Amino acid sequence: MAKEKTAFRCRECGATAPRWEGRCHSCGDWNTLVEEARRPTTRPQHEPAERPVLVSEVPLTSGVHRPTHIDELDRVLGGGLVPGSVTLLGGEPGIGKSTLLLQTLTSLARTGARCLLVCGEESAAQVRMRAERLNAIVPNLWLVADPEVQGVVAHVQELEPDVLAVDSVQTLSD
Repeated sequence: MAKEKTAFRCRECGATAPRWEGRCHSCGDWNTLVEEARRPTTRPQHEPAERPVLVSEVPLTSGVHRPTHIDELDRVLGGGLVPGSVTLLGGEPGIGKSTLLLQTLTSLARTGARCLLVCGEESAAQVRMRAERLNAIVPNLWLVADPEVQGVVAHVQELEPDVLAVDSVQTLSD
């Protein structure tokens, strides 16, 4: 039998969090999170999507970088983001990771890329305020404050973004 998990739901806006927090990450209200039991999920058993292949048989691709149009970031990334890859942006608190991430997504969205930013540490409203300050209100840039992996997967399936960013990944829960 699967272990029963708990989640915390905001009484004001309905947002969920994996653990109790004094302030709702979505609406910003204080002391509104209440504990509730979540039903365990079972993962379906199915065939693997791919079979193993020899490394020598994998076709090479070149020139597949997606430039961010932020010169120094593109230089560090070897020409831009590689489609299908995972890029981890790390650094000390307050150094500007969230701002750089928003600037990068804005730049990509301006070139027509569909971008989804999953906000885990800030509410969508807080990110919107930063976007206003950075002149980053652009088409093709979506925000969602959803701390649950299954919710993020559903949003990705619905929007089919070209670029998915999570700020920050440690705030996600299953």
